Amino acid sequence: MLNSNTIHLENSNRQLRILDVITVLMAQSTQLIDIVNKNQKEVNRLKEELEQLKTHSDNATDKIKHN
Repeated sequence: MLNSNTIHLENSNRQLRILDVITVLMAQSTQLIDIVNKNQKEVNRLKEELEQLKTHSDNATDKIKHN
């Protein structure tokens, strides 16, 4: 039969392992958030560039039609 010191030690070790996993998961989550934020900035930049290209294309088409 396990004595209370052994049970306490096993419990403490399990708590430490759980805390280690939580730390790793939180770090990974932070990295993922950083990736999402960077990706969103790039998506917004590309959408803006696409919109500018469409506007220039539409303006060029309009000029051709009016000439």
